[in-house]
Amino acid sequence: MLINQKFRKKIREKEYEFFFAINGNYALEQINKHPEIDIVLSDISMPEMDGLTLLTKLTETSPLIKSVIVSTYGDMENIRAAMNRGAFDFITEPINFEDLTLIMEKTLKHAQQIKQTIQAIKENNILKIYVDENVLNFMGNRKFESTIMSNEMI
Repeated sequence: MLINQKFRKKIREKEYEFFFAINGNYALEQINKHPEIDIVLSDISMPEMDGLTLLTKLTETSPLIKSVIVSTYGDMENIRAAMNRGAFDFITEPINFEDLTLIMEKTLKHAQQIKQTIQAIKENNILKIYVDENVLNFMGNRKFESTIMSNEMI
């Protein structure tokens, strides 16, 4: 309820959509149902499957999803364990919602940049199939980049 209240404006404007899970198993089910999920906020302490195990499973099954661990345990051992298992960031409770907002925005931006990079790689590979190698070499050199940037400035 607190998350929905704090982010109600962004939820109403359809910038954010939250899916809640009582444990790691249910979180994985939600992720499978909603492949558009970009980030996971997870507590370390959860029944059935804890947050650290969830991190490991996410890294194996959904490597594009970025995770932020939220925990009352802010000791270095938990932070290191979370980061080693793939957490993008870590925030301690009690939650400072300004910090959480900044972390979520940074994490979302990173996740979206990764998706854009992957899309660009796919498009580049398709381009290589249909475009002559000389054209691709020309597009990859500095002169082409300078030309594009000078036009951008105009």
